[in-house]
Amino acid sequence: MADIDQFIRNFSFAGARPSLYEVLIINVPDVFESSEQMIYLCKSAMLPASTIGNIPIPFMGRQVKLPGVRTYEDFTLGFYNDEDFAIRHAFEKWMHKMAKFKSVYGSNVKIGDEGIATDVWVSQMTKDGNYAREYRFVKAFPVSVSSIELGYDQGETIEEFTVSFAYQYFDIPAPAAQSISADGESGSGGATPDFT
Repeated sequence: MADIDQFIRNFSFAGARPSLYEVLIINVPDVFESSEQMIYLCKSAMLPASTIGNIPIPFMGRQVKLPGVRTYEDFTLGFYNDEDFAIRHAFEKWMHKMAKFKSVYGSNVKIGDEGIATDVWVSQMTKDGNYAREYRFVKAFPVSVSSIELGYDQGETIEEFTVSFAYQYFDIPAPAAQSISADGESGSGGATPDFT
């Protein structure tokens, strides 16, 4: 029969905390001036869902379901907006490189190594400051920068906005890093997921 002691033994790390995370966007040339500001002003992030479709096959009045294609939904990051608009401007500049405001020419839509897409890392931290789990969103690019609502009655709030990204796939690097540099190189330590 289950009791509180058994629960505590099976919850030995006292839970992962959603407020302990770090986000790093690997630099896109001529877009981001400071990755440090990005880390500190990213107010919300998300760990990705894992989705595989199914293929229903009719058989004698029943449906047999077979595994289908893995799909990757867009993910969203939330940011505080400071008066220099540095982070918001960086995302607007990034999107402008992909599709100009006015001209139909000069857009950069390449997603290869020299293209406009980059890797985004979202890391879940432990309560002692180590990396518990990391997700790398590969060849990501912004598809939406949200509006910022203004109002006379908003005197004691800080502006916020969200950025939604499309990406090719995510992976869970092994081993999980103790640190990630601005060029996307992972360090060592942490758990070692087996996704070979």
